[in-house]
Amino acid sequence: MTRSDRQLALFGRIVKAVAFIGFMTVMKIRIAVRSSPEPFVRWLRRQPDPGLVRPSHIAEYEQRIRKAANVTYPSDYRANTLDIYWPADGEDKLPTILWVHGGAFVAGDKEGTASWCAVMASHGYTVVSMNYETAPEARYPVPVLQMAEVVRYLNEEAKSYPTLDMDRLIIGGDSAGAQIASQFAAIQTNSELARLTGIAPSVPPRALKAALLYCGPYDVKRLANVQDRAGRFFMHQIGWAYIGERKWRNSVHARHASTVDYVTDRFPPAFITDGNTGSFEMHGKELETRLRSLGVRVASLFFPLSEGVVNHEYQFRLDTPEAAVCLDRTLAFLAECLDG
Repeated sequence: MTRSDRQLALFGRIVKAVAFIGFMTVMKIRIAVRSSPEPFVRWLRRQPDPGLVRPSHIAEYEQRIRKAANVTYPSDYRANTLDIYWPADGEDKLPTILWVHGGAFVAGDKEGTASWCAVMASHGYTVVSMNYETAPEARYPVPVLQMAEVVRYLNEEAKSYPTLDMDRLIIGGDSAGAQIASQFAAIQTNSELARLTGIAPSVPPRALKAALLYCGPYDVKRLANVQDRAGRFFMHQIGWAYIGERKWRNSVHARHASTVDYVTDRFPPAFITDGNTGSFEMHGKELETRLRSLGVRVASLFFPLSEGVVNHEYQFRLDTPEAAVCLDRTLAFLAECLDG
């Protein structure tokens, strides 16, 4: 065998070895994601959070507000911290927004919504932005239970925060947080859902003045009905992590978490918005239709695709025209609800 033959044979063995290692790696990944959602969740948590982009003009808003950061609320679960924002000159009670961050039920942090919370506080609101333990470490319905824990804490500690007004409470959230917030609001206003979930209402319906629902899924059962393969895989892993069952789509928990099926005419007035690309636009539109059929006051903001792409969580990109419209519409809607 010549030297060139030996080199060629060695190269062939190296190629085969690399191919074998690659094949085994792929097989290990496939086996891992089929046996547990945790590998996918670990990967997802390493991805950057687009919500952390700091708007160019945010400093002027931050000068107008005060913030109590990383306040611990009593909880049976982890990640039990919250931030409270209020106007710098605020001394009296103000309508209070309880906000639930997104992150596909498995990631995210209240810090991702900090700029938006500061802007809302500068417009005369007390804003409470809560963290909650995410899946798969804490599965459904832990975030909903932690919302109730936050409400209990705020009621008990209201004297420590003079601008809190728990008789004028606004529930809201973005992405997965919008689903969590919508289900919490439904539990407060639907005794049957409260019975089915075993979660007792913690807010009198008269105190629940509005719901702000940004870019959320409100029919959890349908999350698996994504057309493209990558999206279907993503939703399967997320549903598995949060619901806690591999075949979660037809589970009891998925049914109960589908807010669109459990809203009643007692559901609070709702502002519903979403982008038109890579999000849950149809979920928002179907929830709007359902609420209107029940006689619930609804304001909505959606964007025709023919006028350009508007992505998931667009409302937090505060330097964009679409986010500015959303902010203006949100403030106008809340003013109407609180005046009425």
